[in-house]
Amino acid sequence: MSFNPDLTLNAIVVNLIATTDGRVPLTQGALAHAAFFDLVRAADPELAAYFHGQNARQPFTLSPLRELPAGPDEGGYHLRAGNRAALRLTLLDPDLFLAFLQRLLAAGPDLRLRIGDVTFAVESALGTPGSHPWAGYTTAGGLRGAAGLEQRIRMVLATPTAINLGALGAAKQRMVLIPIPQYVFASLRGAWNRLTGDEIPIAFEQWVADYVFVRELRNWQTAVYQLKRGTYPGGFGDVTFEALDPAPTFVRTLNLLADFAFYSGVGTKTTMGMGQARRLVGGIPDKVTR
Repeated sequence: MSFNPDLTLNAIVVNLIATTDGRVPLTQGALAHAAFFDLVRAADPELAAYFHGQNARQPFTLSPLRELPAGPDEGGYHLRAGNRAALRLTLLDPDLFLAFLQRLLAAGPDLRLRIGDVTFAVESALGTPGSHPWAGYTTAGGLRGAAGLEQRIRMVLATPTAINLGALGAAKQRMVLIPIPQYVFASLRGAWNRLTGDEIPIAFEQWVADYVFVRELRNWQTAVYQLKRGTYPGGFGDVTFEALDPAPTFVRTLNLLADFAFYSGVGTKTTMGMGQARRLVGGIPDKVTR
């Protein structure tokens, strides 16, 4: 597999309005995942079955519901018809994007998504750069061509994020809950190479381990994220990384992967709401959301 510069990367914010009263749980990643596959299945059943059966990292991410009314209790968020919310998805496969678009256009104003006890209508879908801070599109080649040489990179990890290092000896699961640069960028390097066919060398990971540090960590919290088959811990907040070695090839790769995180997410369970990430250029980040 060689590098595919024309591979499209899409980030879409879907604005929703509740059409029924009901409750959604505090974390809705698994429910949003199911709703997304229902949508794809309606447009292309074979494609939905293909991706649903894959064990490898899948070429999409989903956020939890965003912009929900304040004041949830232990039972979750209690919504009334007319309450608004939003769902963010990124699509890193052209067939998935086409299926989403076909379903959106075919159903029109009748499109419904069910999450928890609540049925939502789709008010709008934002996918162009500038339409929403969490929306945009590019290509793999465009992302690589635009990568800069900034040695200081600030990012927000907006939902619980964990790097899964896998099993080792008696440890069945090793999760990293803080943004240690070598683990964050190793995860992104692997995702980029698998998706695009690029060959960022393993030497990059050693350079990150030697020269990239956390300069500042703001409002970092940890939380337990409830999924269908159990709970996953994660950390979220605002982090600034700094490269102390100006080697241009590796610094440019660092910038590329930080930009790529907007589409790929960071770490494990990104198809169920974890690891939502965005690079920040000045200003105040969006309020982080579990």
